[in-house]
Amino acid sequence: MKQLLLIFSFFVCSVAAQAQISITSSDMPVSGDTLRYSFANPIGSTINLGDSGASFTWNYSSLTPIRQSVDTYKTALAVNILYGLISLSAYGYKVADTLPGGSALPVSVTQVYTFFEKKSSPSTFSAVAFAAKIAGVPTPFNYTKDDNWYYFPLNYGNTDSSNYSLNISLSSLASLKQAGYRKTHVDGWGTITTPFFTTPVNCIRVRSEIHEIDSVSFGGFPIGFPRNSVEYKWLATGQHYPILWVTTNVTATTEQIVNIRYRDMARTIVLPNEVAGVTDNMLEIKASPVPALSGIVTLDIPASWKQYHVDVLDINSKRVLSVDNVSTLVLESLPTGNYFARITSGSNVAYVRIVR
Repeated sequence: MKQLLLIFSFFVCSVAAQAQISITSSDMPVSGDTLRYSFANPIGSTINLGDSGASFTWNYSSLTPIRQSVDTYKTALAVNILYGLISLSAYGYKVADTLPGGSALPVSVTQVYTFFEKKSSPSTFSAVAFAAKIAGVPTPFNYTKDDNWYYFPLNYGNTDSSNYSLNISLSSLASLKQAGYRKTHVDGWGTITTPFFTTPVNCIRVRSEIHEIDSVSFGGFPIGFPRNSVEYKWLATGQHYPILWVTTNVTATTEQIVNIRYRDMARTIVLPNEVAGVTDNMLEIKASPVPALSGIVTLDIPASWKQYHVDVLDINSKRVLSVDNVSTLVLESLPTGNYFARITSGSNVAYVRIVR
C-alpha cells in the first residue's frame, strides 16, 4: 500500500509540474510595467521552431544575451497630453526613437509609440493607436481596424484571426498606410526554461502569422512593401511579457529567425572580441541581398554616421572581417553560411545577420 501511495504521489506531482494553463487579459502588460528583456544571437541558437505540441519541454537555458532593452508602459495621456485624444484607457511603450526608413520620408518621424487596450466582447489585447512626433509635433493616430494580438482566453488548440489597418498622414502630400492580416494559433503547451527562468515554468506557445503591406504615398503615388513574418511567443500566467519571443521572416515557405528576445533581469553583458556593455542607442540595419550568393553584401548605414566600424563574426563568434567606413563588404573568400555583423559609430551600435 505504501508503495502505491508513493507512486500515486509521484504521478500527481508530475502532472502538477507540467500542466495546461489558460492565458487571460490579466496576464497582459499594465500601465506602470517596466519589463526588461535580453536579445539573443539568432545565429547558432538552439531554437527549433518545429518543437511544439502537447506536454512539451522547451529548454533554452543556453541562450546567450548580446544586448538588453526595457519596455516601459505608460498611458497615452502620460506620454503626451495630446495623446489623450486616443483614449484615456490606452497605454503603451516607445517602440523606436526614429521610424525605420525615416531618411526617405519628407518629414522627420521620431519618438514612435504603440498604444494598446484590453477590450471586451470579445475579450482581446489590441494595438489601437500609433503616435509620434511628426516634424516635431506630437501626433496621434487611431487604428482604422485594431490589430488584435490575442483573443482570450488563450487555450491550447485555439485559432483566431483578424484584419487590421492604420493610416498615418505625414503631410498634405505624403502618407503611410499599413494593412495586414494576423492569424494566431496556440500550438503547444508544457514547460520552458531560459537563462532567467532556470526552473521550468508552465506555459503555452502562441504562433502568429502576419501578412502585411506597408504603403508609402508621395503626391498620390503609393508604393507598397509586402511583409510576411511569424511570431512565436511562450506565455506564462502572471508574467505580463513573453517568457520567450521569436520572430521570423518568411520567404515563400521558408522561415528565417531574425530576432530572439526573452524576459530577463539586468545583466552586465560581455560579447566576444572585447565588445562590452549595452547602450541605449541600439539600432537595426539591413544587409542586402539575402542571401548574398556573389559574396558582396551592402549595409544600409545611416547617412548621419560619418565614421563607423564594421566587424563580421562567424557562428563561433570569430571575427572574419574588420573594416572602417565601408558599407559594401566583400565576403567572396568566406564559406557559405550565416554571419553576424556589428556596426559601431560612437555610442551607436547596430547588429545585422548576413547570409552568404
